[in-house]
Amino acid sequence: MSLMSFAVAAMLVWAGINVLSALRRLNRDYVLEPNRFLYPANCRPELCRDPGGFIAFITPRMAVFGAAALIVAALTVCNELLGLFAFLSPGLAGGVPLLLFAPLFVWYIVFINKAAKRFW
Repeated sequence: MSLMSFAVAAMLVWAGINVLSALRRLNRDYVLEPNRFLYPANCRPELCRDPGGFIAFITPRMAVFGAAALIVAALTVCNELLGLFAFLSPGLAGGVPLLLFAPLFVWYIVFINKAAKRFW
């Protein structure tokens, strides 16, 4: 496994676990806690106008994002070990998992910005 693929897989696993554990705490405690990955830039949890609405808005999106990050990490590892995308050119095959994750990350940024406008 190349160092770059390992770094991408590790980053995706970290992001997925971070998001899913924050989601678990959010649903368990129903309290907004400081988390740089969860809130839009410069939005402090204590200034949220509607914490319940924010939790309802962000919960399904966080679940999708966290699960997708773990799936793409697994695809990255499987691609390196099994050559899932071997039918593509070698340069492109290594970047497929990252190309799958890039639109998901953009989607995450968009919904975080929507949350900032709606709840702060």
